[in-house]
Amino acid sequence: MKQAVITSSLLMGGVLVSACQPASDNQPAQNSTASATVASVQSPHHVASVAAASTVSAQTAQNGVPKHINWALVDSGVKPVDKASFKYPFALDSQPVKAYAEMYHVDNETSRYNLTVGMAVNEVLSKVLDQLGTAYVSHELTAGKNSAFVIHTTQQIAPSQYTYVFAEPFAKGLTIPVKIINDGKK
Repeated sequence: MKQAVITSSLLMGGVLVSACQPASDNQPAQNSTASATVASVQSPHHVASVAAASTVSAQTAQNGVPKHINWALVDSGVKPVDKASFKYPFALDSQPVKAYAEMYHVDNETSRYNLTVGMAVNEVLSKVLDQLGTAYVSHELTAGKNSAFVIHTTQQIAPSQYTYVFAEPFAKGLTIPVKIINDGKK
């Protein structure tokens, strides 16, 4: 029986694109195209992303059993920092912080934190998308005192949770709960 395999390649600008193609019985276990691509990438973040993508099989439920996200492939390797002592890109009394606090009925500290992680969530989304493939439906960042990054998928993916630590300098060390919900919600 033939299976689909994900072939990864890099486009200009470091964008990762994945596509499915039929597997042949005489292909090596590792994708040589993805291995060659990994060697040509400059950024360690992109190397890890491409290497992880080249080892992930297509995300389809087999025998009705949902696939589980491998959070080890998503992990940034960064240690969490104390959010009270973090050097935020927004002043506590800035207009964006005050406006967010007023709109979502939270204090300025929570507002500043939510604004910062909200601008950095694409980091975790790109890592999770490598494993979701076509099972991805939508995502949202919940507002309020206990914000979370919620990724909606099809039933092909098992629900799960993970606390992600940001690696990008903008939010390095800050954390956000990530929730995978397989409700198909757009």
